[in-house]
Amino acid sequence: MKLSRRQLIKLGLASGAAIALPAEAFAWGSSGSGGTTYGNGGTGVTAFSLPLALPSVLQPSSTDATTDYYTLTHTVAQQQIIPGKLTTIWGYNGQYPGPTIKARVGRKVVINQINNLPESVSVHQHGGHTPPDSDGHPNALIAPGQSRTYTYPNNQLPATLWYHDHAADVTGRHVYMGLAGFYLLSDDIEDALPLPKGTNDVPLVFQDRIFNTDGSLSYTLDDRTIDEGFLGDTMLVNGVIQPYFQVPRRKVRFRLLNGSNSRIYNFTLSNGKAFTQIGSDGGLLSAPVSRTSLRLAPAERADVIIDFTSVPVGTSVILQNGDSSDTYSYRSGYTAEGGWNSGGAKVDIMRFDVSRDEADESSIPTTLRTVARIPTSQATKSRTWTLAKGWSGGANKWSINGKLYDPARVDATPALGSTEIWTFKNQSSQTHPMHIHDIQFQIVDINGQAPAAYDAGWKDTVLVPQWGSARVIMKFADLTGVYMIHCHKLEHEDHAMMTQFKVV
Repeated sequence: MKLSRRQLIKLGLASGAAIALPAEAFAWGSSGSGGTTYGNGGTGVTAFSLPLALPSVLQPSSTDATTDYYTLTHTVAQQQIIPGKLTTIWGYNGQYPGPTIKARVGRKVVINQINNLPESVSVHQHGGHTPPDSDGHPNALIAPGQSRTYTYPNNQLPATLWYHDHAADVTGRHVYMGLAGFYLLSDDIEDALPLPKGTNDVPLVFQDRIFNTDGSLSYTLDDRTIDEGFLGDTMLVNGVIQPYFQVPRRKVRFRLLNGSNSRIYNFTLSNGKAFTQIGSDGGLLSAPVSRTSLRLAPAERADVIIDFTSVPVGTSVILQNGDSSDTYSYRSGYTAEGGWNSGGAKVDIMRFDVSRDEADESSIPTTLRTVARIPTSQATKSRTWTLAKGWSGGANKWSINGKLYDPARVDATPALGSTEIWTFKNQSSQTHPMHIHDIQFQIVDINGQAPAAYDAGWKDTVLVPQWGSARVIMKFADLTGVYMIHCHKLEHEDHAMMTQFKVV
């Protein structure tokens, strides 16, 4: 494959030769009895031998009556991910994952982002309703040694959001190096619900990586990874390889984020028990939903409660991924019964060790937060975005409406205050998690079928099935300007499966 001069410069390569992908990047194997060499990519880390780490919570540098002010410095750092070895990461404040920012609805957050990395960066608050100059446009770059201030109004529903790099052409590599963190938005209404709180409200980001023998990260691009997305052979949760986590014998809330470049997960519990899902990308659902399996595409979030009450102290439950063998080419799709079907061997992700009894005053309300469905009759315009491959520059590339990303081109101009229905039509054998900046939308249907209850809340990313379609409805409120639409398989995004719309 011939890379562009711009990509070569950013990758630090001297020529346009193909970049070799290690074959083991696509070999996760099958479920074993003990899991000691399973999902760890041959790093030598025994499954469930390392404790889960929780990202630190960033404290504001100053506050006033309306605003909290923060500083994040993008730096090269070293972290001991594999015991006895140091891994070079790129981190916000030198941390992988980045520190968690906790914000309140209606109270502004202002962040001074300082770039001490050797490459230009951009920061996107994923799921945020933000002014375009703070949205993290891929070409609104912070050069090495420079800084930029981002302002987040937080005038939206509380939700599990996240922030990550969004620099043109290199988002995948930058996120892979560690540039991602949680942004948790809350309000008094959610706080008043009797859901698990405090130490029993736990953020978990899932990412797959490949490590070289010296402990360094390996991220390689060739025709296959650009086409299918990069997959790792080592499973990390909050930056820890297949960790264990001690939990009390009670209900615990987990905020699940798929922070992987391209891998899609289908989570299950080893005891066969159900998750109770209470929220998705854009906040709480109307009512809790019981699920024995839970699929998350890249960038999607699911807010769940796991009830360990019936699990004896001293025993464990393993969180597993049921889609280890193939994340990008499904033989079956969305069903009317309420979700995605697929097979595949199970991979052990992390282990919950029930270590103690603890009083549990929490409960799961039958009504969480009303999600008023937007009537399709309110839509004044419909648009179709076709996801397919096309030949350009001698290569068969992913595109939207047959076009590659061009920062000088705007492909839609929705009017401020208007409601529109967008159809993502997938003319390929791969699924595509499509992300829309600026707004939260609602799924109208997938392959013509109404969304399952857990997909009926507010969303900012929708997984479009192979040879299928997804329709979403949204209202463009408050803000005008240019925003992005793109596939959130980051290798697809970096290779121009992206376009722009302008709210006018």
